[in-house]
Amino acid sequence: MHTKVKNGMGSGVSRRVWVVSAGAAYWLCAAIGVGYLLRQGVTPGNVLALHALCLAVEAVSVLGVLWPGPQAGSEQLVDDHQSVTVSALCGSVLLLVLPAVLILSVLGRTGPPVQAVLLSASALVLASSVGLVAVTALAHAVRPTGGGPGPLDGPDWSDTGDFASHDE
Repeated sequence: MHTKVKNGMGSGVSRRVWVVSAGAAYWLCAAIGVGYLLRQGVTPGNVLALHALCLAVEAVSVLGVLWPGPQAGSEQLVDDHQSVTVSALCGSVLLLVLPAVLILSVLGRTGPPVQAVLLSASALVLASSVGLVAVTALAHAVRPTGGGPGPLDGPDWSDTGDFASHDE
């Protein structure tokens, strides 16, 4: 008798949705973090809270790829995660952080505004780096195996060995 076990990823929500949504959400966390740091002040506690929040949201994206199940660690999910993460990272650093720092510097608004932008970007870089390393390192380990052990050189290959006679 077979029993169906439900896992924590929920039924009906695609893993791709988890990966892409969480990837977009941690980018939004970093973007909103700029306003948070400006409003609350750039203190070590506030910066640590922003980093923790970005890491927590990135962890949801990583869990979407690595959570046990038939699609765990699939190449499509790994590619989706890497695409979203690298796009968010490169796009925000090139299109948001560098121009913001340049504009703030030209306007003479150094200090807290520039610190807020740079520290929020550091939260994004840290979260994306940790997520990329985790998915890349662990995806192959959580992939379900095929149908059990088979021959090492493939199912349709004859294995004559290294010492087969070629004189026939």
